[in-house]
Amino acid sequence: MEPPIYDGRIHPNEYIKKMRTYCNFRQIKNEKEILKFAIMNIDSTIDIPKNITSFDVLVNVLKGHISFNIFKNSCKRKLEVLKYVTEREGGDTANFVTEFRKLCHDAEITDLVEQKKCLYNAVPYNLLKNNFTGEQRNVTSMNELVKVFEESVLEYSRIIRNGSIVALRHIATGKYLSARKYPRNSTKSDVIGTSIGTSIGTIIGAIFSALLDFHMVYCDDFGPNALWSISSSTKSINSAINYGKPIQLRHEILSEFFYTDMNEKSPTSNHFRVYCDEKERKNHWIIGNYHHQNNDDNVKSQDIITLQWKQSDVNKNILLRSHEFEDYQEVFAHDQRTGGNDQWCIELIGYRDT
Repeated sequence: MEPPIYDGRIHPNEYIKKMRTYCNFRQIKNEKEILKFAIMNIDSTIDIPKNITSFDVLVNVLKGHISFNIFKNSCKRKLEVLKYVTEREGGDTANFVTEFRKLCHDAEITDLVEQKKCLYNAVPYNLLKNNFTGEQRNVTSMNELVKVFEESVLEYSRIIRNGSIVALRHIATGKYLSARKYPRNSTKSDVIGTSIGTSIGTIIGAIFSALLDFHMVYCDDFGPNALWSISSSTKSINSAINYGKPIQLRHEILSEFFYTDMNEKSPTSNHFRVYCDEKERKNHWIIGNYHHQNNDDNVKSQDIITLQWKQSDVNKNILLRSHEFEDYQEVFAHDQRTGGNDQWCIELIGYRDT
């Protein structure tokens, strides 16, 4: 372990702390010896008087030297250009907070109002909108300020964005909205055996007859078939998905869009059939907040939502629903009264690379 050297590039208090740590490691316990050693390890370019009798005096002398003013002003300028970058964009929140606190300490910015201004300046505008500016008004310490910042970052990271990969978990059953495509030469037994069991052959026959394009939309355990990309009319990849705005769901494996066909009936419940199709149409889904009907905020991971089908020539409240039918969990759209089977939990899985 090498002894610390003071050359004006760290805070005097930090230098003393490092010197005490070093001396403790070397079993040097005498205060006068530690002070003497600390003076000896000050760079020769920094002139100090010879009659220093305590660490307090030494710190004040070092702070009075021009090198400390340069160091402190440099830290202030670093704070001015410090910018927070989310983990999604390659940043590191822990590193940012450590750097922010260290720069405030080294620049001797102890006033909480000034600390707030510095953090405000470092945070992107989109995150500032996410309640950070409002919540930080009531903080009374740096620790509380950092805590509010972290909570805002956590909320910000939950926002579903244009191009996000999501999964939709049916609240009542815990199963996930899934889709699967079968080859044109599949037989009825292929579908029965590989998809949803053999105990409901009669029902499968009806399903098989209805699914002439061999696309199945159903609910199942989480897996690759349960991954969907979500997009809005906004082209920006970073734009948030909002409640009440049109969105499209595209199956990640099939690369096909999720739609409702109001001219066809679902096989088991005789409601509106849902399916995947490669054609992109003008009709869309609308995400609603199940607990707050008038919510126009951002959609966030773990929100409980409803999916409403919006078709220009239809004036009905058509919602996505699922229910268990023996071993098979059907998914369909309906225009009946909203109920528990219409609840879905949207889960953020990741983002597209592009």
